[in-house]
Amino acid sequence: MNEQLYTLFLNHAAISLKHLTELCAQADAPIEETCYLALGGGLGSFVWVDHLRIYGVPAKDIIAVGVSHQPHGRYRQLCQNSQIPDHERLRSDSGSTPDCLWGWPGYAVREIGQELKQGHIRQAGKLAWQIFSESALSVVYTPKAGDVYGAIEQESKRIGWNQIWRYGRIRCIRKTDDGRYVVLCQDDRGREAVYIGQYLHMALGYPGVRFLPDLQQYRQQTGDFKRVVNAYESHEALYTRLGQEGGTVLLRGRGIVASRILQRLHEVQMANPSMAIHVIHLMRSPQRDQTRYERAHRTTEHHWQLQPYNFPKACFTGDLRVRFESLAPEERGSMVQTWAGTTTADRVDWRNIVHEGLNSGWYQIRFGDVTKIKRQATGKLSIEITIRSPLVETSNLPVDAIIDCTGLASNFKESPLLCDLHTQYGLTRNPLGNLDVTTDFEVDALRNAKGRVFAAGAMTLGGPFGPVDSFLGLQYAAYRSVEALVKARAPGLRSFTMVRSLGQWLRWARKETP
Repeated sequence: MNEQLYTLFLNHAAISLKHLTELCAQADAPIEETCYLALGGGLGSFVWVDHLRIYGVPAKDIIAVGVSHQPHGRYRQLCQNSQIPDHERLRSDSGSTPDCLWGWPGYAVREIGQELKQGHIRQAGKLAWQIFSESALSVVYTPKAGDVYGAIEQESKRIGWNQIWRYGRIRCIRKTDDGRYVVLCQDDRGREAVYIGQYLHMALGYPGVRFLPDLQQYRQQTGDFKRVVNAYESHEALYTRLGQEGGTVLLRGRGIVASRILQRLHEVQMANPSMAIHVIHLMRSPQRDQTRYERAHRTTEHHWQLQPYNFPKACFTGDLRVRFESLAPEERGSMVQTWAGTTTADRVDWRNIVHEGLNSGWYQIRFGDVTKIKRQATGKLSIEITIRSPLVETSNLPVDAIIDCTGLASNFKESPLLCDLHTQYGLTRNPLGNLDVTTDFEVDALRNAKGRVFAAGAMTLGGPFGPVDSFLGLQYAAYRSVEALVKARAPGLRSFTMVRSLGQWLRWARKETP
């Protein structure tokens, strides 16, 4: 990184474009100017750009900066690492379609159509029954991961994503002296690149992998990244070794990812019946009470809390969405814990695996806190846990591997970029420690004359919309922010009337450019 250029960004909250141009010329750093600048380059950026294009903005007036050429690249990698391959189903409903602003046709209708084309009438009928009878008479429909990725790739081509996207690792964001914003990035060769825009959108995703402190300390002390892994890291070699040698795995966490990891371990066991694979699921405490909100409650089974999606469906488009937005910021935090919390989907195959595992003994549930991890001379790990039931007891568990399924880091403090913006402009945090935004998902502290900055995704959890870290959450945030820009008469945007909506949907259906 060029020291003079970086110092300019570090020491100034408002940057002179004249000075910036001179330094960039000296450093041979290219400058690109645009009207709309999407930072992150992932699904959040893609959905916002998709809205801009459909609302009338030409591709030449938009730049998206990120590290993955495909907008779903990072998301797909995390899914595959956490054992959700393309043929498996995601935890999302039929109408949450990041490739289609209107949500119609949903993924269920598209899948039914594919089955009918292939002559699979019975399977198409099953899907139709599932979508019309969920969730009273059947489990909720969720789309296949590969179908979602394929749809996003198709929409990317339609809106000209290749023309819009730029490779860049975002280092600093600053206001300019003419009411715009300048972003300092590094390209794939480590060189500086500068982007200037009037309207910014930040969808930076998760800043990193959350790792339990005891596991992180063990890895720092031993450098052992093979036997102690996080579910979101690439750890395919662990399943290969278990299939060849067998062993005991300690599982941490009890959310959706833990369910998928448990399914994968079961699949390895079934494929290698001669190799004994045991799973010890360590939970901090029993989960006996059902979480309740008014007259509704969440089912608990074998200390797993079951819920179709990460939030109740009424939080997405129903009355709970309106109620959540009207709450005071401090009340939203407690509602997130009640409505979301740590849950997994109510899927028959997962529940059967737990039932069968407990009955046959290869799956065990234990409660306690890890106090020490040691590596024995034999290569096994010795896990010392403290149990409170109600007396305090210490127990040692010999295991061959530990898989941490406690999730991804989303807190404000985990992002150097957000911490820098907080220092420079006094960004506020919501009660959950994430970026505070308005009901239009604008970051008020970053407004610069006519220039405006919006945010979306996990970095805004605890804001005006509950399930922000979902396909529909990204769509809702994009819709609110773009509608706010329409009211502000931002260049290129047109009012989304019924006639325009119908016309644009027909263009989408015919795969024509917006």
